[in-house]
Amino acid sequence: MTNKDLIQSVSQKAALTKQATEQLLHQTVQIITQTLKDGGDVKIQHFGSLSVSARKARTVTNPRNGKKTEVPAKQVWTFRANNRLKNTVNNAES
Repeated sequence: MTNKDLIQSVSQKAALTKQATEQLLHQTVQIITQTLKDGGDVKIQHFGSLSVSARKARTVTNPRNGKKTEVPAKQVWTFRANNRLKNTVNNAES
């Protein structure tokens, strides 16, 4: 599903204009992004949660040439699906 498809689907189900839906989606993404940037978690009921955690700096070895490389510390985000979402997706595939 593309951004355009999502906007069209939500606008039809919520009886909103496409422009209003697009603005709503854009603002929602901005709020989620800013919350994660500020170190907060985002939990969406019946869907899942997004969080950010710190990954330590580490040394890795290139398996081809054996050369060691330093990988700097960074922030990584993770998504954890809610059990309801997991069950719905898994049951749909069966």
